[in-house]
Amino acid sequence: MPISVGEVEHAHAKKAIEEALKSSDNARVGAVIARGETVLATGYKSEIDKLHAEQIALHKAEMQGVDVKGATLYTTMEPCANSRTSRVPCAELVAEAGIVEVHIGEYDPNPQVYRLGWKHLRDRGIGLRDFPKDLRKQAHEAGTNFTRVFTNGFGVSAGAKFDFTQNGGRFTIRLDEEKDSPTWETRWTNCGANAIYLNGGRHGIVAHARYAEQFNEIDDPDALDFGHHSPKIDVGSIGVMRNEHGHVLCKVTSIEPTADYGGTGHVSVTIKWEIRLRSSAGA
Repeated sequence: MPISVGEVEHAHAKKAIEEALKSSDNARVGAVIARGETVLATGYKSEIDKLHAEQIALHKAEMQGVDVKGATLYTTMEPCANSRTSRVPCAELVAEAGIVEVHIGEYDPNPQVYRLGWKHLRDRGIGLRDFPKDLRKQAHEAGTNFTRVFTNGFGVSAGAKFDFTQNGGRFTIRLDEEKDSPTWETRWTNCGANAIYLNGGRHGIVAHARYAEQFNEIDDPDALDFGHHSPKIDVGSIGVMRNEHGHVLCKVTSIEPTADYGGTGHVSVTIKWEIRLRSSAGA
């Protein structure tokens, strides 16, 4: 019995995930270039130093004299299209190679990349598909060490940059990577070009440490006004979120706003934080 188109696509997407799992890189990405049932080339991040998985697959096809015009690319992570780097983006390389359809396992959570690769490919007339639902989960798990840096942060004192319009605006801060580690789920929403809302969902959760510029200027965080559920935090200011574990103090160091506030398409907030456990706060 002939294999169906859906079964072929599923097999190639699964093969891309298998390629990703070969990677020793923190950002594990796998790519497969295929025509019909035939695999033309494969690649995975770290297979060739400093090249992305899609670049590697295209390079291997070229070295082997394989024509990929009219072929389909299966990649576990959205091809990059970050105009802020000097490298030629993978999305452009894919389009120039004559690939006519791209299947994507996961959109890049990097605020400099998210959906920009998809948009670039669409604007070049390339057909776009998502991996089947079960394989999207596997693609995400394959690259979780990379993707989680845009949704999770660890440490008593650290920082992060993430897209506040994705993941429901959530960024989870944990003391460490232990299973029962004290955790604060911060939530951020759009406010303006130079300010952002820190959301607690209800009164008593978040506060704005007005005028404070450094964490050491805040003596007892519980002395702050926690009467608002989503205070406005300006760039350079400090917001505080509390729970049964204690407090996390978050300083907003920069914002790349959404287009309606003059942004250029790269949306992000950059924060630094300091955790104060209840025991160390004297509460």
